[in-house]
Amino acid sequence: SETTFDYKPGHVLALEIEADVEKLKSDDEKNNADAIANGGWMRGPYTVSRATDNSLDILIKVVGSKSKMLSEAESGTPLKFGGKFKVPIVEGIQQDDTKRVVFISTGVGVGPCVGAIEEALKDNSFPPVELYASYRNSDEIVYSKYLDDLQTNNPGKFSWQAIVSSETGRLSASEENLEVIAAPEGLGLDDTHYHLIGNGQLVSEFKTGLEKAGVPKDKVTVEMYFNHKAEANNDVIDRIADAVIATNAIPAN
Repeated sequence: SETTFDYKPGHVLALEIEADVEKLKSDDEKNNADAIANGGWMRGPYTVSRATDNSLDILIKVVGSKSKMLSEAESGTPLKFGGKFKVPIVEGIQQDDTKRVVFISTGVGVGPCVGAIEEALKDNSFPPVELYASYRNSDEIVYSKYLDDLQTNNPGKFSWQAIVSSETGRLSASEENLEVIAAPEGLGLDDTHYHLIGNGQLVSEFKTGLEKAGVPKDKVTVEMYFNHKAEANNDVIDRIADAVIATNAIPAN
């Protein structure tokens, strides 16, 4: 594109792709009402994974007709996009008083995390970053080789681990699973910044659990993709809080 972009990993934009109005009506007029009213343009919010002055990367999971169209679109297919919502991930982290950054994602939430990690690694003063990317099945894991290489090339600055819930349970399923996010010795509750992105239930449970443990609110940033109304499990919240407290010897100021 000849247009200059000003997006960063974590920005949310509205992305549109055009479908045939008559086909939308025949397929499912009720569920396609928004696209029909929009002249056939199917639209939805998507989070930017990477951006340059003239390109955008957005990681999409194919779950419906709109995402299927986007995944199958050929080079040159017209798209519309606009808006700029949410604070970019890196900008939401207070580097001056943060000694460790933990990203916890589910599914395609890993995309914006990867872009943010790339930005962080360009800044030698940025705190070490850990990524815990959750997936339901192993065949859903993306960026694996790339993240392995980043970890190898940036010892002490970046590490990551894939959590496959069908094999080991959710990250919050047990005290043992939660050991992976244990803070290094000597760090306190206000030394780590947590960014939570993806499934609404995971985000809600971790956000509440971290707050219950005493992690300052400004050290937790979030973005929910779906499952916003899922009821949080109090046992899971307590398990997260206990795990964080147990590995952070110094209380928050």
